[in-house]
Amino acid sequence: MGHEPFDPVKNAHRALGVGRLLLVAISIALVGLLGRVVQLQIRPAAPIAALIGSQAGKGRIEGRRGLLADRKGRPLAVSRTATRLFADPKLIKDSARFARIVADKLGYDASTVAKKINKNSRRRYVVIDHRLSTKRLAVMADLKLAGLATQRWVERHYPQGTTAGQLLGAVGFEGSGLEGLEYAYESELSAVAGTFTYERDAARRPLRIMGRGYRQPRDGRGIRLTIDLTVQSIAEQQLARQCRQYDAQQGQLIVMEPDTGHVLAMANYPAFDPNKLVDSLAAVRRNQCVTDTFEPGSVFKPFVWAAAVEGGHIDPGESFDCSSTGSWVSPKGRRIRDVHGHGVITGEQILIQSSNSGMAQIALRMGKARLYDTVRAFGFGTRSGSGLPGETMGIVHPLSQWNHFSLTSVPMGQEVAVTGLQMVRAMSAIANDGWLLCPVLRFEQTPLVYEHVISAETAKLTRRVLRRVVTEGTGRRARSKLYTIFGKTGTAQIADLKNGGYLKDKYVSSFIGGAPVDRPRIIVGCFISKTDKAKGYYGSIVAAPAVKRVIEKTLLYQRLPPDAGQHRGSAL
Repeated sequence: MGHEPFDPVKNAHRALGVGRLLLVAISIALVGLLGRVVQLQIRPAAPIAALIGSQAGKGRIEGRRGLLADRKGRPLAVSRTATRLFADPKLIKDSARFARIVADKLGYDASTVAKKINKNSRRRYVVIDHRLSTKRLAVMADLKLAGLATQRWVERHYPQGTTAGQLLGAVGFEGSGLEGLEYAYESELSAVAGTFTYERDAARRPLRIMGRGYRQPRDGRGIRLTIDLTVQSIAEQQLARQCRQYDAQQGQLIVMEPDTGHVLAMANYPAFDPNKLVDSLAAVRRNQCVTDTFEPGSVFKPFVWAAAVEGGHIDPGESFDCSSTGSWVSPKGRRIRDVHGHGVITGEQILIQSSNSGMAQIALRMGKARLYDTVRAFGFGTRSGSGLPGETMGIVHPLSQWNHFSLTSVPMGQEVAVTGLQMVRAMSAIANDGWLLCPVLRFEQTPLVYEHVISAETAKLTRRVLRRVVTEGTGRRARSKLYTIFGKTGTAQIADLKNGGYLKDKYVSSFIGGAPVDRPRIIVGCFISKTDKAKGYYGSIVAAPAVKRVIEKTLLYQRLPPDAGQHRGSAL
């Protein structure tokens, strides 16, 4: 059997064909591989997707909450970075041993740590300390303990401590405002966290940040308040001084500019430190200036008196028989009592001497409808517009529920309930020639004018009479050698909300004043509750001295020259 002769041309063609087939096969394989890569990138199978996900991690970049500053830019609430110590119970084999090591190395109580671990044994994140001290951070750098780790976070800090605590409110550990201005301005102050994606190795250790999935954090907006840190400190110091002197349970003091509505200070007693939110009581965190109501008593009289003059119901110089015995009976048989018998006095002296019977006679001339309109016109029975959380409207009963007792009780500050801010706001209308303004807490905000409640002439007359309250009437303890202070005292029983009637020997001691009398720069209201009656409870004794000192210190701080000397010996 013979062999086919060797043909080089034929063999070359055959090799070329085989090569072409191989090239096509390789090309098809490469296209298939490329398609698989694309498919894995776009829509991988579930098992592969899970594997890919396990190799990528997501991180969070915290933004900073907006700054709260006083009117001069001094910080009241700031954001700063802190370190949190936490445990992972799933990685802890012996909780008692773990707790002993933590206690020995870091100085915590072992039983407290063990209790936290055992109580939360199914969780992966149990906080031991939200704010690690510098000393403990240094120890943690060398401490290798399974189940114990740290985390950086942005915390809210209040550098002034208790100053303006109730007004500012507080922020929870999750970063949201819980109370006060922190809650009211949450939408502007809050930050938006950023995110990033990173690759991990087989041991799930971070390798590098990936270009995709990055979002920059956005810081919250800072807000400048009308509060003046110096004035706020003055207000809190003087309020606390009086409350401690008379063993009062509660107190509030507000400083307001009558021409702008700017609130310069809003003080509460007892004090609250927002840095110690966890250890605080809800009753102490409450901003009494807007949440608590009380019957104002005689400090309410200037508003009714001014409206009576404005409406022509009385002439300030005419005479009224207010009984020399201190007991006067109304035409319908209601007996009205005064602390002292006044006899026949003028319309001005009714306010100067704070005569209850005189105010009842004035109200009888006004009638229920006019008196009701007066109360509402000065802003009572409605929120002030401050925007503070928890602000109440107070209590002004509908006119249909008023009777003869209402007509003779309301003018002396009974049968109505008010807040401290409402009272200071109303007195500001007398100070700024009759304009009722909305209290302002944001420096850039334009004050809202509600209405012109009395004429400038009536407002000036009322201030002159209230000046005489300080120089010759019930408010002598508010008299200053520096400034021409005007104002009104008040002492009212505290209503018993559970059993009706009034609490025995419990009073609200009040004084609202302003200065200078000719052109008032500030209005200050002080309201102190539940003093030790044996030590003092009249507004003239408890509250007036605090207002005097706050006015003097504030106006001196504002560099306003004293003016009291020019009025010595005058009717003012």
